[in-house]
Amino acid sequence: MTYYQVSTQMQSIVQLTVIGKVFKPNKGKVLNLNRDLDQYIECVRWYFSFKPTSKQKLHKDAYHKTKQWKSIRPSGR
Repeated sequence: MTYYQVSTQMQSIVQLTVIGKVFKPNKGKVLNLNRDLDQYIECVRWYFSFKPTSKQKLHKDAYHKTKQWKSIRPSGR
C-alpha cells in the first residue's frame, strides 16, 4: 500500500467515524469538526511523510523534526 493509498484510506475512516458519531450536529459544530478533521489529516500526512518502515525509527524522526520546529525539553529533566 502506498503512502497516498494509506492517507486516503485514513481520511475516509476518520470521516466515517466523525459522521457516525455526531447525530444532528448544528452548523457551528459541523464547522468545528471539519476544521479539526482537516488538522488531524494534515498531522497524519506529515507523519506518513517519513515513509515509515519501523515504528521506533518513525517516532524518533518525528520527535527530531518537531524539536527543530519548536524547542522541546526532553522529559525527565
